[in-house]
Amino acid sequence: MRKILFLTYDFPYPANTGGKNRAFNLIKHANKNVEIHLASFVRDDFRKEYEKELKKVGVKTITIFKRRKLKDIRNIKFLFSKSSIFRLLYYRKSVEDSILDIVRSLKINVVHFESYYTSFYIGKKIRDVGAKQIFGTENIEHFLYKDYAKHSSWLKHFILDRQIRKIENEEKEFLKLSDKNIAVTDDEAKFIQSITGKKCSIIPNGVDLDDFTYNHPSKKLANTLLFIGNFSYFPNIDAINYFYNKVFKKLNENIKLLIIGKNAEKLDMSKDSRIETISFVEDIKEAYNRADIMVFPVRVGGGTNFKILEAMAYGIPIIADPARIDSFGVKDGREMFLAKTPLEYEQKIDLLLKDFSLREKLSKNARKLVEKGYSWKPIGDNLNAIWKNI
Repeated sequence: MRKILFLTYDFPYPANTGGKNRAFNLIKHANKNVEIHLASFVRDDFRKEYEKELKKVGVKTITIFKRRKLKDIRNIKFLFSKSSIFRLLYYRKSVEDSILDIVRSLKINVVHFESYYTSFYIGKKIRDVGAKQIFGTENIEHFLYKDYAKHSSWLKHFILDRQIRKIENEEKEFLKLSDKNIAVTDDEAKFIQSITGKKCSIIPNGVDLDDFTYNHPSKKLANTLLFIGNFSYFPNIDAINYFYNKVFKKLNENIKLLIIGKNAEKLDMSKDSRIETISFVEDIKEAYNRADIMVFPVRVGGGTNFKILEAMAYGIPIIADPARIDSFGVKDGREMFLAKTPLEYEQKIDLLLKDFSLREKLSKNARKLVEKGYSWKPIGDNLNAIWKNI
């Protein structure tokens, strides 16, 4: 039986962020006739009881490492270092030694590095002890920061530029060093192949279709828009500020906005009487049930967004920035509405709220698309095959 060491930059439970959601479900659904061992960085919110949830999905052993805090004074040296800030946060010789000990003692066949943040341990030392190395990207990290810089002030752009070059150099280096690379989308796979000259497999994000059963749209309007995100993550902060200032303020006063996600209550617009912010809900479907439309004005990032997949599976109509959902293969007016400008958001929100048959059409078509290509079960099978055949 093949033995897999799965390395994550944050503990995969609770699966309340995109990266944690992906890691948890890859482990859960790819765990067929393989033995999975988890090594994970953790933060202050980690609880020992979370380990039980990983054991339930078949993880044999768990090793945790405390991640250095961003505000740690030692990180100041990133200003003078050739390495990125993320290498300072995640790389430590003691962690590398621990990973090598696990590989040797358990006779690990494959080390799966999930995301750029864990890739600093890819290299000759692991190869020399006989394990294959997989770099599982969640997005192309330096692209994400380049997008962010584009939407930032000139001063922030100037400050970010040097750091972005460091991230890009590191990312490309470890893509070349790994035995196998995995991308979330076809475009990202093509980019990786252009860098490495090696075939890159696609393992998309997914959704549990048994959990997110289709919910028919309601004819009765709540006049409520919904945005979901982790607001400690800069692409979501950029998105909600853009939508609130450029779109929502111009909408009819009877339209409300429900914002759900970590740190939502800290957002500037949370004091607006038409806005409700909730940091956490036990079951996200409760939020979908309260809303007529999900808006996705995210302008920065890569990969595929989990909340979009869940909303499509559940049946809530969506209006989204086309640049962030092009990997789905959706068509404007078929599975969802696409909006590039504030005026397009305004017009399409108005159109959807007035037309139940249109909401129903988008809803049904989106569900069909998710059923066709984004169920975790076949996605897990594909990753399992990669582990077994590398």
